[in-house]
Amino acid sequence: MTDIGTYSFLPWLRRGVANLMSAAPGGTTRARIGVDLKLTGQAVGGGTRSAPIHRDVELYGPGDVAGLDARSIVRTEPRAGITNFEPNYLPFVEFYDEDLPWRYTPAPPDGSKRLAPWLALVVLAGGEFVDGAAGGKPTPFVLVEDPGVFPAAGELWAWAHVHVNGGLGTAGTVVSDNMAQVLPRFDAVVGANPDHGLSRLLCPRRLSPDTAYHAFVMPVFESGRLAGLGLDPGATPSATHSAWGGYPGRDEPAHYCYYHRWSFRTGVVGDFEYLVRLLKPRRMDPRVGRRDMDARAPLPGLPGIDVPGLGGVLRLGGALRIPEINLDQAAREEAERYEHWDVPFPHPFQTALADFIELSDDYASGDAADPDPVVTPPLYGRWHARTSRLLEATEPQLHANWVHELNLDPRFRAAAGFGTTIVQENQETYLAAAWQQVGAVLEANRRIRLGQLTREVAGSLHRRHLVAQAAADSGRVLAITAPVHPRIVHSGVTVARGLLVSRVARGPLTSAMRRISRPGSTVVRALTRQGDPPRRLLAAIADERATAARPKAAPPGVPTSETLVQRLDQHRDQVSVQLARDDRKPELVALLPRSDQFTLWEPGKESPRLEQTPHDSPTGVRIKDGVEGNAEVIRASTEAGAEPVRPGVDVDGLAEAALDLLDPEVTVPRRVLSGVDIPPRLQPAAFREVMAYPEIDLPMYRPLAEKSSELFLPNLTLIPPDSITMLETDQRFIEAYLVGLNHEMARELLWREYPTDQRGSYFRQFWDPAHQLPVPGETDAQRRERVRDIPPLHQWTLASPLGAHDQHDQGEDPGEDEVVLVIRGELLKRYPTAVIYAQRAKWRRTEEGTIDPSAERELDDLTPAEQQNPPPGKLRMPLFGAKVDPDIAFLGFDLTVEEALGQDPSVPDADPGWFFVLRERPGEPRFGLDIARTGNLNVWNDLAWDDIAPGSPFIPVGPAAPVHHLTEPTGADTEKHDQWAEDRFLHWGADLNSSEVAYILYQAPVLVAVHAGELLGDV
Repeated sequence: MTDIGTYSFLPWLRRGVANLMSAAPGGTTRARIGVDLKLTGQAVGGGTRSAPIHRDVELYGPGDVAGLDARSIVRTEPRAGITNFEPNYLPFVEFYDEDLPWRYTPAPPDGSKRLAPWLALVVLAGGEFVDGAAGGKPTPFVLVEDPGVFPAAGELWAWAHVHVNGGLGTAGTVVSDNMAQVLPRFDAVVGANPDHGLSRLLCPRRLSPDTAYHAFVMPVFESGRLAGLGLDPGATPSATHSAWGGYPGRDEPAHYCYYHRWSFRTGVVGDFEYLVRLLKPRRMDPRVGRRDMDARAPLPGLPGIDVPGLGGVLRLGGALRIPEINLDQAAREEAERYEHWDVPFPHPFQTALADFIELSDDYASGDAADPDPVVTPPLYGRWHARTSRLLEATEPQLHANWVHELNLDPRFRAAAGFGTTIVQENQETYLAAAWQQVGAVLEANRRIRLGQLTREVAGSLHRRHLVAQAAADSGRVLAITAPVHPRIVHSGVTVARGLLVSRVARGPLTSAMRRISRPGSTVVRALTRQGDPPRRLLAAIADERATAARPKAAPPGVPTSETLVQRLDQHRDQVSVQLARDDRKPELVALLPRSDQFTLWEPGKESPRLEQTPHDSPTGVRIKDGVEGNAEVIRASTEAGAEPVRPGVDVDGLAEAALDLLDPEVTVPRRVLSGVDIPPRLQPAAFREVMAYPEIDLPMYRPLAEKSSELFLPNLTLIPPDSITMLETDQRFIEAYLVGLNHEMARELLWREYPTDQRGSYFRQFWDPAHQLPVPGETDAQRRERVRDIPPLHQWTLASPLGAHDQHDQGEDPGEDEVVLVIRGELLKRYPTAVIYAQRAKWRRTEEGTIDPSAERELDDLTPAEQQNPPPGKLRMPLFGAKVDPDIAFLGFDLTVEEALGQDPSVPDADPGWFFVLRERPGEPRFGLDIARTGNLNVWNDLAWDDIAPGSPFIPVGPAAPVHHLTEPTGADTEKHDQWAEDRFLHWGADLNSSEVAYILYQAPVLVAVHAGELLGDV
């Protein structure tokens, strides 16, 4: 939805001295340019002499070219080997160099801005030529007896042009003759990015449908033909003589060399525009989406369904249905009777069917007379819903849920049965995919089983030797577990670190201490004989009731702190006052006043009066430095002599925490599960084997439609060819079918001994989600989950009805069905990459601003920013798609029928509804003419073959070319007005140049929009 880029065309381009050619070379075989020089020098006898000199310089021409480097070609249209090229389009070849087609042309342009290229693109059918014998020639060649299959030699100027990705004219200018402005802009564009310019050769031949063709890049001039055949280029009558023009004495007249070649085949008649215009909105036959199902005798022993007015018939649906709004009143009433056939619920047939389904469960019960299994119809969804009984609730309204609807309504049992059949017929494919996904799970289960054994053995040892020991001596537990303390964390630190900084420290837990203090050691036996056995040693150390070091004692005669206290006690009053002062701080020394008269005096003498000065005397500096140094020594000594205060530790609590952290019930599962690689969705909540389930993300509508399109959509063949219409999803059918798939897959997995609990949702994709655009930043797993059509079956609540589990439905009503655009025709077979989307409509309004009900609605405008990131309120891409061979496509949108239709314009602020847009994918430029035209010629994109070349094999551009002018669009064609405003500056006629030919023949991508109201017959 981005803007299409601007293209510009130039009729020809030359670089270098070739632009100096002023006239045709006449009878010479090369182009020449005149060079005039003035030679000045010193004469022998003295003085200065000068003389004019004129020379004709020959330029390289076609006769000097022996081949073309394939790397100079950047694109061919069609690509080699294509088998369905549109016959109304023109083949072409593109070169990287913008001037290549005219580089060796031996002539200047004429007065009409026309210059013939030295190369031409010739397209020949299979029977129009014979390949020449290989060898002996500089280039390969073909034999053509009839030169009439070549384009007219005098009109080849029209089929070569320069293409530029970007605008070269001024704003609003379509055609410009001011080369003084255009060429500098061209140089700027190509100089900034050389890839934005190229040259192109077109072939003007009208192709036939379903025909094989070969395209050749050939020399235009006879000198080039002769050189390519290894003959004398000088034999040409003139430098500009045509390669397919005869003359007396022409050598090898039917031989034509070529520089490049490819082949392709045309398809049947019809380009995108032609095929999209064939599509007509059609009102669907009411039988589409339903077929009759005889319910009078369902099974022996079960009563039939004989509801008055239904004749024992129910209507079996499919994945899609006709919108109710598209039915008349009588059809709606009839549909209502068939829909509510089981009112009042339960119908006798449903009661009998429930008893029959439960018969297997009854016979398998322990109190059954014969507990052997009995084969009965399945109870679909029993494992996902965790139910094995039907109609067991005491309140009838509790039966109105998806389990009962699915199992007791024959319409939905049939849909589930379709799913069962699909799994049975493709079980080997699905099981192979399942086993591929479970490889890691099998290895994980093996490791988990070993881990369970390890947990039991280690748990027994843990309880017998650690837990039992903790009751007697928790310190002993810490000693035994000491080797693993560095690997277990408690209160934010490892147990080893917590003990190291405590009073316990490292010593009591070392291996040497464990050997000394273990029961039965020599030390313990000796202490026991002395009557003082060590009990709870670690706890005693932690509580400071025991210590590993003897108390320190001072040697005799050494002053101690006690000596200092005794001395200070004699001067208690003075010392107390001094110690109590807060200003005894070393950092205050720097704040003392300075004086250059600083001096010392003895205590008791009168202190001198000093004047404050900026600096201290040397004595003052030394004294202050000494005070600070002394304070630093005292601080460092105090810190060095201080013993660290070790906190206590709760030995019992720490031992208990260590036991919990080392419990095999915790450590073994954590260790085992950390080493297995299984998806998070399969991680077991408890330490037991993984009950895996595969996820098969295939669009499961496909095997159903391949088995029979009538199973997918009953009476699908009643959709007319070349039609476009609108249906809506039947979510109940889709869910019933998917439940049947999952139910049968669960049974098959159990039979194949797959590790599963049968509650997995293996199939959750009905439609093809390839049309959904990716979300930025989304992972692959997130995208897979987002595009699935239903949530996991085990998440369906028992109270929810069938049809309420659409994962795409984000609205308030979970039962809303999506609109599905149905296209039957050749369009999407030929153009599978066509862009299809829904775009909001808007009303056309009167001059007073009110809605004009007589005018067609138009597409709502998108701002440039919205074109880059369209808001869902204005534009929506398909949610899903489906295809049914040979030519029917389905595209689903996040819209309801009511939203798509909009409201009546008579309603105030009426909703205009939505358009469905079919758009040719923008890409590389293409050239051609329409197959046919109806109405006036308003824009050049509507120009048809019969307008300019009726019955002619080539497009004429010479004097015989018909003249065509555009007509201003009116009425229903007003949407073409903007394009007409640009196209009207050109006309088709004999005075064209090649850039104008390219503009007119350029085929713009086609966009067709159809309002939802038209698809349903303007209901």
